[in-house]
Amino acid sequence: MTGYDALSPAAPAAAGRNAARWITRLAPFAVLLAMLGLLQWGHRDDSPTEDEWAHLTRGIAWWQTSDVRLNYAHPPLGNAIAAIPVALMDGNARVTSSPHWEDANIGRVALDYIKKDYARAREQLFRARLMIMLMAAGLAAYVWFWSRWFWGERAALAALVLVAFNPTIIAQGRYVTTDLPAGLATMLAVGEFARYASGRAGRWSLVTMTLAIGAAAVTKYSGLFLVPILGAIGVFLAATGRGRFEGKPAARRFGELGLHALVAGAVLLLVINAAYKFDDTGMSVRDILAAPEPQYQVSYRYKQHLMEKQSILRLLPADMRIPLPYTYLFGTAAVTALNASGFTSYFLGEAIRIGHWAYFPVMLLIKNPPATVLLLLAGAALALRRVRSISIRSPSVEVIATGASAALLLASFMRANLNMGIRHAMPIMPLLAVLAARAFDRLWTLAASRRPARPAQLALAGLVASTALSALLAAPRFLGYFNLFVGGSLGGYKISIYGEDWGQDRAALAKYVKENNIQPLYYNTMSDTRRVEWEYFRVPYKRFGCETVPRPGSWVALHALTIKTAPPKCYKQLRGREPDVTINNHIYLYRIPRGEPAR
Repeated sequence: MTGYDALSPAAPAAAGRNAARWITRLAPFAVLLAMLGLLQWGHRDDSPTEDEWAHLTRGIAWWQTSDVRLNYAHPPLGNAIAAIPVALMDGNARVTSSPHWEDANIGRVALDYIKKDYARAREQLFRARLMIMLMAAGLAAYVWFWSRWFWGERAALAALVLVAFNPTIIAQGRYVTTDLPAGLATMLAVGEFARYASGRAGRWSLVTMTLAIGAAAVTKYSGLFLVPILGAIGVFLAATGRGRFEGKPAARRFGELGLHALVAGAVLLLVINAAYKFDDTGMSVRDILAAPEPQYQVSYRYKQHLMEKQSILRLLPADMRIPLPYTYLFGTAAVTALNASGFTSYFLGEAIRIGHWAYFPVMLLIKNPPATVLLLLAGAALALRRVRSISIRSPSVEVIATGASAALLLASFMRANLNMGIRHAMPIMPLLAVLAARAFDRLWTLAASRRPARPAQLALAGLVASTALSALLAAPRFLGYFNLFVGGSLGGYKISIYGEDWGQDRAALAKYVKENNIQPLYYNTMSDTRRVEWEYFRVPYKRFGCETVPRPGSWVALHALTIKTAPPKCYKQLRGREPDVTINNHIYLYRIPRGEPAR
C-alpha cells in the first residue's frame, strides 16, 4: 500500500510538509513580483534626475556609433543595457550631429539630444528606467541563487527579502545611472569568486568569475578595485589552504592561483576592449598623451594636459603600447582628477568640499533598513564569541570573500573626496545583505538548539519581514528613506541631503504651483537640463540666482540642496526662515510678504 491513509495521524503531517514545500518554492517568485511592483510604484511621477540624461545619451550613442568617445565619465555596459528599449527607435536624433560631439562634452551632447524633442526623450527615459528595474530584480534573484547554493533555502529567502525590500536598493533601481548596475556587477563578481574559491562549482566557475569581474570593470571604474581586492583574498586562501586549495602542496596552490590570475587578466583586457568596441586601443604612451582630450567641466582647467598630470602613463616609456582603449584610460585619469579636486556635498549639517572619512559608514548605517543593520551586528557578535555550540571554527570561504570584499571596498570609498550620496556605496549593499542573511541563518540554528525555540525563531522571521514594512513606509519616495535609528527623515535630513534631493521632485512642485496658483514665482532650476524639464510643464517663473532680490508678494522655490550648500552670501533673505511649504522635503517654497524690505 502506498501513500497515507486519510485517517492516519501521519496524513496531516505529510500535508503540512507538502504545503511548506510549495510555500518555499513560490515565496521567491512572490517576493520578486512584489519588488517589481515597488520599483514601478510612481516612477513616472519622478522628474528626470540630474544624472539620467547623460547616462541615457551615452547608452544611445553606444548603439548608434562605433566611436565610444562619450564613455569616459562612466564605462559603457550599464548605459548600453539601459538604452536597449530606445536606442534603435525610428526617428532618434543622431548624437554625432551635436556641435559638441567633437569635444565629447557629454553634458552638452545630452542637452542637444533632449532639446530636439523633449517629450519624446522624456518618454524614452521612462522606458530605459524599466531596464534598470529588471537589473535590480536580477540582483535580488542572483542573491537568492547564491545564498541558496551556499547555505540553503532559509538563508536564501532571508537574503532575497533583505535585498528586494531594501528601500535604498529600490530607490537606485528606479533611475538610469550606473549605480544599481554596479551593485549587480559587484555582487556577481564577488559571488562567482566565492563559488570559484570554494572548489565546489566546477571548471566553469573560473569563466563566470572572470567575466563577472570584467563586467564590473566596464560598468563603473570602482569595479577595478575588485582586481586587487579579490587577488589579495585569493592569495590569503591559497596561503592558508582553504577552499579549492585545501590539501594541496604550497607550490601547487600558488601555481594554480597564478595561472588562473593570468587567465583572468587576459579575459579582463578582452572584456574592456570589447565593451569599448576596440576603439583606439593599443596606442603608444606618446600618442595617448598627445591625443586631443574630451573637454568638459573637469578637464577644462587642465588645458589638454589632464592625462599628463593625473595618469601614471607619464611614468612609462613613450613607445610602450597600452592594450586598453584611450577613452577608458582617459576616464580613469579624469575620475582621479575629479576626486583630487573634491565635490560640494552636505554631511552632518555642514556643506563639505573634501570627503569625510565617516561619510559612507554613516550612510550605510542610516540608509539600510533596521533588519539588515541589526543582523549584521548580531553576526559580528557571533563571530567574536565563536559560538562553540554550532561548531564555528573559522569563517567559511564565502563569508571571507563577501566580508573582506565589503570591508575593503568600504575602506577605499572612505578615502574618496566624492561624497555624492549612498549611491556610490551601492556595490557594498548586496554584500551586506547576504552577510546579514548568513547571520539570520546562524541565529535560527542557535535558537533551535534551545527551548523554547519557536518564539526566538518567530522574532527572527519578523525582523527580516520588517524590511517589507520599511519599503512600504518609504514608498513611493524611496530616495528620501532613512531608517528609524535616526528618526526617519526628521533626523536623516540633518545628516545628508545630496543623494536625496536629486531633482526628482520638480514634477511635484509644478503640480503644486499649478493647483494653488503660486504666482509670481522665482525658481532656481540649478542646471540646463533641469530648466528644460521645468519649462516642459509650462509654469511661468523668473530665474532666481545667488543674489536675486525677489519682489514683495512673490514666491521663491529653492531646492534644499541649493540653500544648504550655497556660500553664505547667497539667498540672505531666506536664511534662517522656515519655508512656508515643503515639497517632499526637497524643495522649499517661501512667501515673500508684501512690504518686507529687500535684503
